[in-house]
Amino acid sequence: MYAIIRSRSQIRVPTTQDAPQFLALFSSRKSSSNFSGSDATFTISYLTNSCGLPLKDAVSVSKKLCLKSRENSDAVLQLLNKYEFTNAQISRLVKKWPRVLQSSADKTLWPKLEFFVSIGVPPAVLPRKLSEYPFPLGRSLENYFIPWYKYLKRIVESDKNVAAVFLRSPMAFTHGWPKRVPSNIAILREQRLPKYSIASLLVKKPSMLILKKELFSAYVDRVVEMGFHRSRVVFVDALQVFGKMSESTVRHKMDVYRRCGWSESDLSSAFLKYPLCMKLSQKKIRANMDFLVDEVGFKAADVAQRPGVLDFNVEKRMRPRWIVTRVLKAKGLMKESTRITFNLFRMSEAMFLRRYIFDHEEEIPQLLDIYRGKLSLSEIGLDENVMTN
Repeated sequence: MYAIIRSRSQIRVPTTQDAPQFLALFSSRKSSSNFSGSDATFTISYLTNSCGLPLKDAVSVSKKLCLKSRENSDAVLQLLNKYEFTNAQISRLVKKWPRVLQSSADKTLWPKLEFFVSIGVPPAVLPRKLSEYPFPLGRSLENYFIPWYKYLKRIVESDKNVAAVFLRSPMAFTHGWPKRVPSNIAILREQRLPKYSIASLLVKKPSMLILKKELFSAYVDRVVEMGFHRSRVVFVDALQVFGKMSESTVRHKMDVYRRCGWSESDLSSAFLKYPLCMKLSQKKIRANMDFLVDEVGFKAADVAQRPGVLDFNVEKRMRPRWIVTRVLKAKGLMKESTRITFNLFRMSEAMFLRRYIFDHEEEIPQLLDIYRGKLSLSEIGLDENVMTN
């Protein structure tokens, strides 16, 4: 499973000349191979000079860590450098989990780093994740990682998805998870959720499955009572959203949508189709509804039938595309009567460019620049009034 580490990059090893001047007060003799003075002096000096910790942090960490020599710690830093941890990431990791410097680079750390890479965690991302939450490195590979990995893979069915669980929540590879996740998954199975829905929740929102069994069960019951169908993936989305939203927050979001023109029927329809619209801020809800209704001309009830469009960014996605259609109509390249649908905003970027930009490059060479906001309508001879519906 694990590759052999080829070469190890060299790191800067601290010397007595590097030590902060105040540390000399604790020194009793000098040595060319080891730091002089007490273990605390050596530890603080090593943390500042080799690990990049500020003096204040180094003093604090030294209360939890006692280094007697630099040989083992140097090997750890060399290994982290090999896996492309930056100096800042190493400092953060050591500050959060000082014991890493006392771990065996070859026997303890390397197998776990290689494990994460082997299941598909991008090498460029791994250092950031472990420097933010390094504690998985303290777990046993044989007694914890491998059995837990096998369990997760049975649920999510691929290494890629196991890696996704880690990337979403590195805490998934620490102690409480194997105790709570199986019991909560059992609750979902009792509710007859399909396997793909359970896998979806584990990949998208693994932290939901670490909740206490009683609390998680109550959230599931709440979503069932709201009318979400267990056989659809949208049940998982609803569990993510409604499971942790208070009643007052739900009522507030409903009031926002009502003020935007939704009826009770619209609310029910939209939430059952796309519960994630409840996660949107009041500001985004109003901005998107104002654009779609007032500028584009949709009815509020139309938006309720396609609520996923509310997730898009008005300024970065929807308005630029809308402007392009107005330009095409103004130039006679699209019939004025052509009905704009939500597909204009939902289609992929590649498809939009092909259909609305590249197909009209000869007639309007500047169209791409207009779309990207580099040119105004007046710069191609169009009045701003062309944007009125």
